[in-house]
Amino acid sequence: MQFSVILGMLLTILNSRKVTRTQLAEKFELDKRTVSRYIEILATAGVPIESISGKSGGLRIPDDYRLDNSFFSKEELSRLSVCLNAMQSSFDDGLNSLLLDKFANMAKNKEDEKYLLKTDSLIIDIGTWTNPRQYRAKIEIINKAMHDELTLKLEYVDRNNLASVRKLDPYTLVLKEGAWYLYGWCLLRRDFRLLKLSRIRGLDITPNRYTRRAGDVYGKLNEDFEDKELVDLEIEFFSTAYPDIEEWLGRDAIIDRGQKYRAAATLYGGNVLINKLLSFGSAVKVLSPSALKEEIATECRRIADNYL
Repeated sequence: MQFSVILGMLLTILNSRKVTRTQLAEKFELDKRTVSRYIEILATAGVPIESISGKSGGLRIPDDYRLDNSFFSKEELSRLSVCLNAMQSSFDDGLNSLLLDKFANMAKNKEDEKYLLKTDSLIIDIGTWTNPRQYRAKIEIINKAMHDELTLKLEYVDRNNLASVRKLDPYTLVLKEGAWYLYGWCLLRRDFRLLKLSRIRGLDITPNRYTRRAGDVYGKLNEDFEDKELVDLEIEFFSTAYPDIEEWLGRDAIIDRGQKYRAAATLYGGNVLINKLLSFGSAVKVLSPSALKEEIATECRRIADNYL
């Protein structure tokens, strides 16, 4: 089967108001039976080809039909753009410029699709609301290294702001609690590690190939890899913070107490928890533990001092 011929037939029908099987057979040097078979393939693939009978009949596709963006690969769109650029001086009607803008937009959308994981029931968008292209450069490098099984060289800044240069065999990208991590074998620590993408600096692919070891990313996700202590948190908050608290801790953690609400949960402590609580501003008050309550109060005083 000649897929290029089927593609050519599709484009011919799209670009014509109507075309006959005889015209398609002559253009592509095929017999009518083969033309009919290829038309049936296009129809099975979802192309709404209409067959009009009669003396002035033929094949046509409705005017409102559009090719899906996935019809062209990014490389094909790039080739078309190069060809149009080369012919720019041959036309002065501005159409080439319009086509180049359309191709550029299609290529951009295809690039975006690589970072939007979709099924019928689940969508994971790698970007953020404020920065849709955040992490893309890193993930592009990591994906290539994982595909080619090449070791990465990177600079990593830990939660204590200490930087180290490491080499890591990348295995898996992980999204947990709204943060992206890279799981792999760390040659410096001689162990599997979860590294937070936001703390990775200077990411490069080395020419060194690696052989995958037997790891357990799911087990690693259940570990306290940041060496944090668990705290029994209890907070009080106003109704304005209810949607955010419900999203964070879950409905089962919330107790309705009239004008104010209370919530209780066991969470990892440390700076991440403190920063999360501070993000709610005055809408949330820590009731316990007392040590965390004092840490929040101390940090609030430091913030106030910055504005005096």
